[in-house]
Amino acid sequence: MRFKVQPQKKDPGENLIPLINVIFLMLIFFLAASTIRPFSDRQIKLAEAVRAGTAGSGLRMAVLRSDGTAVLGGQEVGPEELQRQFTAWAADDPDRGVTLVADRAMPADRLIEVVTQANAAGISNVKLLTQKAR
Repeated sequence: MRFKVQPQKKDPGENLIPLINVIFLMLIFFLAASTIRPFSDRQIKLAEAVRAGTAGSGLRMAVLRSDGTAVLGGQEVGPEELQRQFTAWAADDPDRGVTLVADRAMPADRLIEVVTQANAAGISNVKLLTQKAR
């Protein structure tokens, strides 16, 4: 009795498509899970807080340097321009609020002035971004 010999199929090699799929899924996960910092002023050293809350909206953010100057959207602004921006934000949506990123070495009276400016413009929800105490 003769058996017909079946030719062996060649192994096409390793299939890399599942590996690529896993890598792309991991990339998407890390992009979604990571925190993107909305400001890039390296000179700011945040104050520490015992209890940390949410940072608020990144679109309405004012960076306050240690010398008391304000930065909006990467550009240094004076007190008048800061007041105009607060007024524009309040006219757009007063309940949305604003997040202040203040340097820990900034004088407290200047910080109080900025919060007062925001309140006078009609913004009642003012948040101060801090880092958690160690």
